[in-house]
Amino acid sequence: MKKFLVSLVMLVVTTLGAHAQFEKDVWYVNASLTGLDLSHSKYEGTNFGFTLGGGAFVADNFAVLLNFKGQYVEHGTDETSIGAQGRYYLSSCGVYGGLGMAYKHLSSGDYKKNLVCLTPEVGYAFFLGRNLTVEPAVYYDLSFNHTSEYSKLGFKIGFGLYF
Repeated sequence: MKKFLVSLVMLVVTTLGAHAQFEKDVWYVNASLTGLDLSHSKYEGTNFGFTLGGGAFVADNFAVLLNFKGQYVEHGTDETSIGAQGRYYLSSCGVYGGLGMAYKHLSSGDYKKNLVCLTPEVGYAFFLGRNLTVEPAVYYDLSFNHTSEYSKLGFKIGFGLYF
């Protein structure tokens, strides 16, 4: 019973500390692994990507972020992109939703393509400590050019640092 009460108190203290991280003037940095796309093709081999992002909370629960993404696809099209995003956090539970725009450059040998995408995402900020989170998220890159060919649904998992 004592272990249960101590665990409950620790959970409440951790949760209360997490709320302060979504306040105005808090800075945020994130590194994520992507390439865990919800698609399969026998023509694509190894698929690995990363995203680096950062920004600040301009109001309680609302952050403005800049993102850079690089993705390598063996026997496929590599991708680099830069974008901006607004993200809103539900401070009571750590769930967030984001909406942004990204400029993508796709390349594979002689093939090159530039795209503009709408980038909604939904995720969860699970606090490991006062300032460090694990953040799984589902995202969709909606291409404005040839939507069916270049839009992508994916999953990413990252680490966030709040300071």
